Amino acid sequence: MAIDPIYLLYGAIFLSTLLLIEGLYYLLIDSSISKRRANRRLSLLSAGMESREVYNLLRLRPASSRPFLGPLARPVLAFETLVSQSGLPLSPRRALAIMVALCLLTFVGLQVGFSLDRLPSVLRPLSVQAGISLSGGIGLLLFYLSSKRKERVKKFSEQLPDALDVMVRSLKAGHPINAAMALVSKEMSDPMGTEFGLAVDEMTYGLDMREAMKNLGDRISVEDFNYVMVSINIQHETGGNLAEVLSNLSRIIRDRARMFMKIRALSGEGRMSALILCILPFAVGGFIFMMNPDFYTGVANDPLFLPILSGALLNMLLGIISIQRMVNFRV
Repeated sequence: MAIDPIYLLYGAIFLSTLLLIEGLYYLLIDSSISKRRANRRLSLLSAGMESREVYNLLRLRPASSRPFLGPLARPVLAFETLVSQSGLPLSPRRALAIMVALCLLTFVGLQVGFSLDRLPSVLRPLSVQAGISLSGGIGLLLFYLSSKRKERVKKFSEQLPDALDVMVRSLKAGHPINAAMALVSKEMSDPMGTEFGLAVDEMTYGLDMREAMKNLGDRISVEDFNYVMVSINIQHETGGNLAEVLSNLSRIIRDRARMFMKIRALSGEGRMSALILCILPFAVGGFIFMMNPDFYTGVANDPLFLPILSGALLNMLLGIISIQRMVNFRV
């Protein structure tokens, strides 16, 4: 007995909606609750989990250690690294499920648009719909994860001078470097507290300090932290006044951040103009389509429409990249 395709469509809509609601819960509600706590590691420990379980849950498991993936190991590692560095309470499998749900919802949205005759016939081929659905579902999630990672890296950079000051006070009190890092993991919020806590756990379970600091740098990818790694490694091998070195490093990082903020303020007008220039073409195109859909759909069936539109979007993308490179300064 053949199954009516309409029931398969209803099942796909239900499954994708369920996955999307679950994903939004973990992305928005659960993450907002975790922000009110000291950091994720301490909240998990206070919930009754063992430190070993917390460490295995929060650490990044590299896909390169899974030989059965073959040539897919590199993109899988990049995706797992992106999910881990985003700082969201989200596993790679759940992120993949959300991505599939977004692709299904995009495909269903296209079908609804065709049923209402609101989309041009040039999008009716199944290959075009599949390409739009995949690019829409995958692109939206990757963009969101990338923005969360950028936000987390920025916050880590802002917390780094304060964390160094905590370590300096602990070292001047006579504590070893391990105890100073443990104090940071207890006193600082995310992402600093969790990342230093994972490094302390790695050293507790037998990993060398240099390897633990290297893993911390790989997880967070902050340029200023490389200087901290070099300072701690040199002191660990040759000795020296680490408290004074970290105190000077904290002052230098603060001065560098102050210079960066001054440059951002001076270039604010240029960045605002660039933002308006980048948004204006899409806003005007969307407004024209809403007011007069036939302005575009009337010529959408022309064979030259899609190549010309693709070329225009490519030129606009190149222009946006050029503008962003001109108004964003590296300090």
